[in-house]
Amino acid sequence: MRNRENNIFITGVGVVSIFGNSLNEFWTGLMRQDNIPIHVEYLKKSGGENTLGLPADMPVEDNQPADRILEMGEKAIYSAIKDWGGNLSDYKRICLVVGSGLGFSDCFLFRDDLQNNKELLSTLGERLAGFVDKECRNVYIANACCAGAQAISYGMDLLELNRYDLVIAGGIDILSNIAYSGFLRLNSIDFMGCRPFDRDRKGIATGEGAAFFVLEKQREAYSKKPKVYCELVGSGITNDAYHVVQMKNDGRQILRAMEEALEASGMTRGDIDLVVTHGTGTIQNDIIEANTIETFFKEDLINIHVTAPKGAIGHTGGASGAFGLLTAVGSICHECVPPICNFKEADNGFNIPLVGRNRVQAKVSGAMVNTFAFGGTNVIIVCKNHIGSDYVG
Repeated sequence: MRNRENNIFITGVGVVSIFGNSLNEFWTGLMRQDNIPIHVEYLKKSGGENTLGLPADMPVEDNQPADRILEMGEKAIYSAIKDWGGNLSDYKRICLVVGSGLGFSDCFLFRDDLQNNKELLSTLGERLAGFVDKECRNVYIANACCAGAQAISYGMDLLELNRYDLVIAGGIDILSNIAYSGFLRLNSIDFMGCRPFDRDRKGIATGEGAAFFVLEKQREAYSKKPKVYCELVGSGITNDAYHVVQMKNDGRQILRAMEEALEASGMTRGDIDLVVTHGTGTIQNDIIEANTIETFFKEDLINIHVTAPKGAIGHTGGASGAFGLLTAVGSICHECVPPICNFKEADNGFNIPLVGRNRVQAKVSGAMVNTFAFGGTNVIIVCKNHIGSDYVG
């Protein structure tokens, strides 16, 4: 993959998370290492006895699925635009790229009159675009847990190709009965909470949330917006083409995605000092991810910090890659790598520099964000510190 001619800057951030609805609230929550799954009545249609989850900081019990995801998306997108500057009138070509694993799918469980409405699955992007601007175009990406990261990567491409002047991209998913039922069938839910890379890990904890970013090309960001969170400099997308839900053990396509992202960024392995993992807490996935990180970075691994936000926020489905990027942005802006919540002791088979339960004060120059999904999709995003930016938290 060729190097990008124009780096893409993040100039606005919007978030709805379990810890609150701003980058600083999200970051403070990661630092506290809070992770207490609670009973969520909304998940009762999944059929499980222990309907535990990590809900976002918004009303839980009263919302229908469509109301909940639209309210969550509106808050995050509006916050990103407000953080960016708030006035879109100077921009004629605006696109919203929405990544969601399940979108409106849970609506089918709550309303009998939707059984023949096949268009419902693809209308989330259009509905959310209405909150931005009546002329805003939209793209909806529903590629399971990679959806949010792939939306951001696609947004980078749209700007690079000069299709749009401003792109708002990110991921969103609510606590889903459909997803919860599937994870129960796979025996992959850890009722003690998600414990990425821990020796006693047993699986995921379900979470929800939305994270969106305002993206601009370099020249626009320099000329109009003094606040720059970081630069998005490369991405790589591959597919294992192996199994519906299992990752391929050899990690070859993950390594290829890492290589593509790094090559596109123009950076070297030695320029990366943070890896934000997909880190689901499932036994096999963590092993494969740890092995690929060790294989890819080799002797440069000693200078890298490895963290895993799902220990604190749970698995947010199609939003998880966006929250991975949000973690990298927070690390760059606060010059600190967050701890891994619920972590006690690493698996003996791991040989990667996990930060564990202790935050690490460090200036982050370059970060790699990993996201993997059912169906074998691998999305890697590389971002770097923008020296001299006027970050205001």
